[in-house]
Amino acid sequence: MKIKYKFIGCLFLFQLLVACSITQAPLEIGHWRLMPERVSAPKSNQIKYWLTQGTINVTSPFDTKSFVYRMDDQKYEKDFYNDYVTLPSDMIASATRQWLNASGIFQFAVGNSNALLPMYLLQGTIDEMYTDFRPGQTPSAVFTIEYYLSSSDGLKKNNVLFRKKYHQSEPIKDNSAKSIAKAQQTALGKILAQLEEDLHKEAPQLNKP
Repeated sequence: MKIKYKFIGCLFLFQLLVACSITQAPLEIGHWRLMPERVSAPKSNQIKYWLTQGTINVTSPFDTKSFVYRMDDQKYEKDFYNDYVTLPSDMIASATRQWLNASGIFQFAVGNSNALLPMYLLQGTIDEMYTDFRPGQTPSAVFTIEYYLSSSDGLKKNNVLFRKKYHQSEPIKDNSAKSIAKAQQTALGKILAQLEEDLHKEAPQLNKP
């Protein structure tokens, strides 16, 4: 009799576990791409030379395809269920090139792998790229990027013509990966809009290669 009750108890536990596994929401898994779209009309072409979008370096611990969350002043966590479709260095470089290509400031903008000798070279460093979940802080997507614009002379020496660091924090609507990716894309778009305005102002003073 005891064996029978044990069997019934085990069967009930098994059925309960199966029911829970069916009703439990699946883990959110996603692969995301940040590519803010420039929708304004192009500016008048001020620089009759092309721009090469160079390397965008990413500092640790943000040099990863995984989403990064800041939990307190020292603690960062990676989300292994949500990541970018490519490394942030390549993704942000591509987004910057496409944005400046649409801006009309330069004749055109090409990628770093292009064989054209660069007239101007834009490089950068990402110092911060995370979602802020620290206690007492508004959950936000955080970006800090420093851009460097240089020109090439006949000796192939790069001379820095422009340098500026940009910081942007964009609140997220909720903790979903979709909301985080959307806020990150908005923050990146605002940085690229600021970069465009600064390069547009600097254009008349830029040294011609």
